[in-house]
Amino acid sequence: MAKNVSITLELDQFITAQIASGRYQNASEVMRAALRLLEREETAESRRRARLAEQKLQHA
Repeated sequence: MAKNVSITLELDQFITAQIASGRYQNASEVMRAALRLLEREETAESRRRARLAEQKLQHA
């Protein structure tokens, strides 16, 4: 599914640099990698919050 997004000049330059480095073939690959990382971070944060909530319940 295609999406259009607006990004800052700095992010555009970062994407271009990642492609130029040879690590990624195109902007879509860079964006997918970035979103996978964000997804992992969000999942880890959700788990951390759930653990904290559980600890609070156990100590209440």
